[in-house]
Amino acid sequence: MRKILFIGDSFTWGEGLELYMDKEPFISMRNSPAGDTELRSVSNYKDSEVEEWRASKRFSNYIDGFEKYVQKTNGGSFQSVSRDATQIVYENGFQTDDIVIIQIPPADRSYFHSNVFFQTDTGFPYYDNILRMSPQTDLHWYLTQKEGGDVHSYVNMVEVVSNLKALSKVMGYKDIDSYVKDLNIVLDKLSYRNTKLFFYSYCWDLMQRFNVYFIGPWGKENYESFSKCDEFKDKLIPMVYNGKQYDSLEKLDEGMADNNEIFEIAKEFPKTNNNHPTPYAHKIIGESIKKYLNG
Repeated sequence: MRKILFIGDSFTWGEGLELYMDKEPFISMRNSPAGDTELRSVSNYKDSEVEEWRASKRFSNYIDGFEKYVQKTNGGSFQSVSRDATQIVYENGFQTDDIVIIQIPPADRSYFHSNVFFQTDTGFPYYDNILRMSPQTDLHWYLTQKEGGDVHSYVNMVEVVSNLKALSKVMGYKDIDSYVKDLNIVLDKLSYRNTKLFFYSYCWDLMQRFNVYFIGPWGKENYESFSKCDEFKDKLIPMVYNGKQYDSLEKLDEGMADNNEIFEIAKEFPKTNNNHPTPYAHKIIGESIKKYLNG
């Protein structure tokens, strides 16, 4: 039997599906914030009944005829997809005709990589080292400190400032403050760059050995970056809903909203602030994948 791996982020893993269980504490949690932090505190995702429920409702359950594997933990980024997929296919003996389905995670969650550094003393670039940082996280702590907010004790602000100085140089700015003034433009560029890198570095390696297909991302900003990258199109699984095809989870969400149907948990249970797919949305995604693979 052929093998298939589903990997991406919390959408693939099925965060929030337990809110639809007809038992406490999940019934009560529908009326309060119920994101990963709150849901994890219930059983640290180790309650077998809850995890069996999640597995039965997430979109991977709608695909049959394969030996199925799903990412083991909640969440995901470009880097974790590459790392975890590589480990799972190796440990479980995937062959060249097996399948990896990647639900594209948010671009702004991923690390920025560069092989260009600028020496602190001279300002000249040099190579052979890798700048590895999370721009969003570093910016958050930099701006928090600048505005007089509390910075967690585990945050190394010397490293944060050093990273941002290097990134500002790489992006063509004379200092961090100049970089911050153009923040939206810079983050759009970084998201586009990271999405391209995701395909040509992380996914390209997997594509040489397996049949790799993609599910377009959720979130308007993530969709903007994704939509500029034609590389995914030949391997993109369309989401089929109400007789129409959508190229991403973001567009599926919009299409369902236009038809007064609910994609996000938070639109059904507003107090949860949980924007993950409902069981019905998972069903649509799963049936779309099944139709694509059968075709």
